[in-house]
Amino acid sequence: MSKKIKKSITISIIIILIIVAIISTFFIIKYFIEKNKINSVYETYSDDNVQNRIETQDTTNNDDLMVQIDGERVLGVIKIDKIGYEGLIYEGTSLDTLSKGIGHFENSPYLEGNVCLAGHNYTGVWKNLHKLQNGDTINYTSFLGTKEYEVNNVTQISENDWTLLQDTDENYLTLITCVKGKPSLRLAVQAIEKK
Repeated sequence: MSKKIKKSITISIIIILIIVAIISTFFIIKYFIEKNKINSVYETYSDDNVQNRIETQDTTNNDDLMVQIDGERVLGVIKIDKIGYEGLIYEGTSLDTLSKGIGHFENSPYLEGNVCLAGHNYTGVWKNLHKLQNGDTINYTSFLGTKEYEVNNVTQISENDWTLLQDTDENYLTLITCVKGKPSLRLAVQAIEKK
């Protein structure tokens, strides 16, 4: 092999390594920024802080109790150990909101009743939501308190079926995402509060 070819290969390898290092650094920084946001929400919404904020702030408008991150109201954090997911929950389910993380259906309760959340099913969000099974645990921290839920229903529903989003007397957490390759279906995971 000639010296020119060896030199070209060496330069190509160095360039590829530099590009990989830059991309890796970007994702590492993004991860730590997101983790800091999550930790900040956990701290602000800890049980002690929640009670203090409810007692000292005007609670007629829940917006006053939610923290603002990146111009969005954040109502909490959801953590699902089984699928390795932990992320912020934003108010609303617009495409813009869901591009940032998990969205809260605005007509559902925040803590008591059937709390309904939506998220995309791609990498980094709920790609693996379909792997949940009855008995798996979901942790939900909101600006009104923290609850732990146990999955008791995993099913596919029509994109127009909103029956699982109706409020309930018992405390449920309902998670909705798309089904890969089936645009007319949604995956619905329901979990009931652990007693």
